[in-house]
Amino acid sequence: MAARNNQQEGTDDWRRIVTSLYPDAATRTYCVPPVHFNRVPYVRDVVPGTGLSMHVLQPRPSARLRHTALSTKPEGWSVPQHMWSEEPGPHLPPVGMQDSDLQDDFSQNHVMQNLHELGDRRHEAMFVLSQLQFGSYLNQPAYAAAAAHLPRPKDLPQDRQGDFDFLLIHRQHGILIGELKSVGKTKGATNQTVAKKVKQAVKQLDKSEIMMRHLVSDIGPCLTVRKTIFLPYVSSAQLKQVLANDEQLEQAVCQSLGAANSAEAVQLCCCSDQLSQPTSYWHVTPAVISKLSTWWQHRMACTVDTRLTDQLYLDIVARFVGPATTVSVPCYNNVRVEVRTAGQAVAELGRRLALLVLTLQQLGLLNRDPPRVCITGAPGTGKTVVLVLQGVRWLREGHDVHVLSTGYHTRAVSTSITQQLGMSLSAGPKPSLTPGSVSYHQYDFQNREEDVEKAVTDLVACMNNGHLYVLLDEAYFASSTMSPFCVTHL
Repeated sequence: MAARNNQQEGTDDWRRIVTSLYPDAATRTYCVPPVHFNRVPYVRDVVPGTGLSMHVLQPRPSARLRHTALSTKPEGWSVPQHMWSEEPGPHLPPVGMQDSDLQDDFSQNHVMQNLHELGDRRHEAMFVLSQLQFGSYLNQPAYAAAAAHLPRPKDLPQDRQGDFDFLLIHRQHGILIGELKSVGKTKGATNQTVAKKVKQAVKQLDKSEIMMRHLVSDIGPCLTVRKTIFLPYVSSAQLKQVLANDEQLEQAVCQSLGAANSAEAVQLCCCSDQLSQPTSYWHVTPAVISKLSTWWQHRMACTVDTRLTDQLYLDIVARFVGPATTVSVPCYNNVRVEVRTAGQAVAELGRRLALLVLTLQQLGLLNRDPPRVCITGAPGTGKTVVLVLQGVRWLREGHDVHVLSTGYHTRAVSTSITQQLGMSLSAGPKPSLTPGSVSYHQYDFQNREEDVEKAVTDLVACMNNGHLYVLLDEAYFASSTMSPFCVTHL
């Protein structure tokens, strides 16, 4: 009796918390987590020649990604004013990953954006959970007493490992389990490769269905559980051809999805035809919504599950996104961070944006040190960061660095670069050589043509043994703009 009371009190508590977190649960679409956070790990590394420690996005093709901590930092650590940490901090051992992990991250975001838009525009009442680990279900120690007598993943020893790529809990249509395969993301895929990935998806879907039916067996043993495969970079036509060429795979897919034939099975999968373009995946047009709605009607909205009452729907939601289940994402300074609501997502995004992360391409650029480099890219891609890091490297090597402002529009960023160089040099470890100095030069190439000749004269006078180290952010040549670019030798 005491156990049942604890369980009932726990369930009531979860339901109240979910109602407060998601007040419109019965009428709108919620994604949990509300935004996609990449699972690709960062590692702490020292940027060559600068003596500064930063987080680096570092693929290691020799091993698979392990779901562990992405990075750590000392207690009480805060982001320095010069944007990155000079404190080395604890250094994690290499975390293995493959290029496919980068593709999976992108694909998860791509599909989630489309599902969220579909739900919002159709006013669907549902929860969309992404990458929920089986072991994260009802695993919070504070609620162990209430969850002790509920069906748990550990009751199925052969199925404890795994996750739901996408888990949709719909108020009217029941439960949808989606397995995502990012095959074809980079350069297309052969039919043989697609067949291999589809076969893997079917096995995972069947495993996930067994797990899902077990987890809701005490409150909804006869609930509708549907399955689908997300193939955002494979067309319906190619999938149809793949199934036509492999009778055994065709039977497995039809049986898993509950389709009568391969044509129907293709309709129940979500392929590239139904999704936004990868190059602008966030732009979900009305035409995309129309195609998605057709897929949705075939896969999900074809019937209404009359057994799913308001109370049962809320109870299921409370179990999967309530306080007893871990709804978390990887973080650079802790193992995982709880992110359930839009407010929590905004706070976590703010913390991550405050920490700069280098890509392998940026790190490689700093390692090459060619005579001249022009860097172009969209705003926020780290162009100025590379300039500052290169400038710090030159200073620590004993070279004088000259920061040029070529017009009024570049004065603010050029002044900031100059200040960053001075702060970073003083904050970092003491260099072995006597560091160089930073000089700021202000010109106006657009409005005063004579400034171009003056800049050349000034810089030539600053040359040392035929070498000159210059940083420019936003440099104009005729009618085109190169932003930013750096010159190491003239």
